[in-house]
Amino acid sequence: MTEIPATYFDGRTSQPRPVLLRWHAFDGLLEVTGDGVNGRYARRDVTIESRLGRSPRFIRFSDGGRCEVADNGALDAVIATWAPNRAGTWLHRIETSWALVLVAVVVLVALGWAALHFGLPWAARRIAFILPAGITRTLGDQTLATLDQTVLEPTMLTHERQLALQAEFARFLAKSGEATPARIEFRAMKQAGANAFALPSGVIVITDELVQLAGDDREIVAVLAHECGHLAHRHALRAVLQSSAVFVVIALVTGDVSSATAFGSALPAYLLQNRFSREFEREADAHAVSVLRKAAMDPTHLATMLDRLSKSHGETDSKLLDYLRTHPPTQDRVDAIKGK
Repeated sequence: MTEIPATYFDGRTSQPRPVLLRWHAFDGLLEVTGDGVNGRYARRDVTIESRLGRSPRFIRFSDGGRCEVADNGALDAVIATWAPNRAGTWLHRIETSWALVLVAVVVLVALGWAALHFGLPWAARRIAFILPAGITRTLGDQTLATLDQTVLEPTMLTHERQLALQAEFARFLAKSGEATPARIEFRAMKQAGANAFALPSGVIVITDELVQLAGDDREIVAVLAHECGHLAHRHALRAVLQSSAVFVVIALVTGDVSSATAFGSALPAYLLQNRFSREFEREADAHAVSVLRKAAMDPTHLATMLDRLSKSHGETDSKLLDYLRTHPPTQDRVDAIKGK
């Protein structure tokens, strides 16, 4: 018989009572005696908590009572003989095993990596496609207003030139069957040079510098087709959502996407820096190729314009830079568009 001191609680009041636990190995009984306490329990009526470090452990009884035991070593010794088949110390064994701790760390890192690389993009896509039109329109309007106050300037293109490009784009939309609503806004952006980007509201901003860089209006239309791809796949929204993990989690848990405008301040930076992933750029390129063909336009106009833009922005062919940059290398995109 083994004896261990403990503190007893009857499960009805908070009054602690000092008791003595007597373990009878031959008949499998646990005797609890002390101040007003006299109980006998079979093994099946006793639950011993797993050990966690040096923390006191509780022994729970089927009648609602429990005992707190401070001597973990003595209790472990009892378990080994009185209830050898019980996994009463499994948690303690895990926390004191460096191998198991290392495995746990590796598993946690792997789960974190999977959440960032798979879970977060999936959640961002889901939220981006359920945002109400009113929110996306507000985001687009706020973003354009911010850019107008900071880096964009009024266009210097003539009214006739703007009308001609808008008409060309309208004909492309009609022929291609492009389902994504889109319209053009012209601006100048001397600091950043030739550029075009799509806002969540369906507005595609195209700069004077890009118009001047193009050798043919079909090249401009091809760029607009690419931007339609970003709109169709909601890349701008998804990119910002993926960087706003807290909002994504809250939106998924609560189902409330009404506060989406809270992350709208990040959109201008994303659009100006063209910080779309390789996947997003390839999706937009593929979309452009598809709708250009439907409009009976040669997709190589997009490849030609990408090459012009690459050279105008001073990109290099460095393999190291190609590996580090988030965009696919321009030559890879050009080859893909040409079907090489």
